[in-house]
Amino acid sequence: MTAPTKMVLRELLSAHQENHKLYGLEICDLTGLGHGTVYPILDRLAEEGFAQNQKEDKKDRVGQGRPLRIYYWLTEKGVKKANSIRY
Repeated sequence: MTAPTKMVLRELLSAHQENHKLYGLEICDLTGLGHGTVYPILDRLAEEGFAQNQKEDKKDRVGQGRPLRIYYWLTEKGVKKANSIRY
């Protein structure tokens, strides 16, 4: 497992423990990694069943002039995986 993947998992695990979902650019900010690194990792984690994602509701961004955010969170399988990693 790559160091960037571990960084993303660590942030998702931290958010899970706080019952919080993170959006992609927020994960970029928290990890210091670029979007070209973070989004492929998030896609891979979702494909492997470690994470899920969902677009925010349009009513949540009214008047903010930005694209819809996609929020990510760990599945139970992802929580087990993230807890098993040595950071």
